[in-house]
Amino acid sequence: MTLSAHMDLNDEEKLILYSLGALDNTPLRSKVKIQKLLFLVSNVFKGFQGLLKFEPHLLGPYSETVNDVLESLVKLELVEQRGSKYQLSQNGLRIFNALDPKPDLVRVIEDFKAFLHDLSDEEVLTFIYVSYPDYISESIKWDELKPQRLELAIGLLKKNKVSFSKAAEIAGQDPIEFGETLCSQGIRWRS
Repeated sequence: MTLSAHMDLNDEEKLILYSLGALDNTPLRSKVKIQKLLFLVSNVFKGFQGLLKFEPHLLGPYSETVNDVLESLVKLELVEQRGSKYQLSQNGLRIFNALDPKPDLVRVIEDFKAFLHDLSDEEVLTFIYVSYPDYISESIKWDELKPQRLELAIGLLKKNKVSFSKAAEIAGQDPIEFGETLCSQGIRWRS
């Protein structure tokens, strides 16, 4: 695909290019993170919900559209896949730089990409499952993750990824109980 052909990209393709190119083309380290990044973005920009059509799936919210478009962009050599990492190719980066997304969209994508970047897939999935319980029904991972909720919540809190109250929710504890748990483990959460 040539640079002049970027005008022929559909909204789904542009959205994936925006997502992968954000934060200086920092790679996304798994399809799970790509799916969840675009799911979170679609919850801020409601117009993308009908476009991407997320449904409950084995690993939480899943969009067949995202998967198909991502595979297509890899075949077009706009996206490089190295192992489980995805990032824009040089051609993809040239097209990304020529696109003109809305500043609000760029900010939201960058915020969510920065949030997800250094999380494990387990942390991402636990955050998503607790925050969006309607997407648990088909999950093959939630039962495996439930016993780890406290550990994952503490990890997210220590990384400053979530607030104290969100960490308590992820842990499945009320805030008082969660605070006592943290104290008993010698974990400080306030500066």
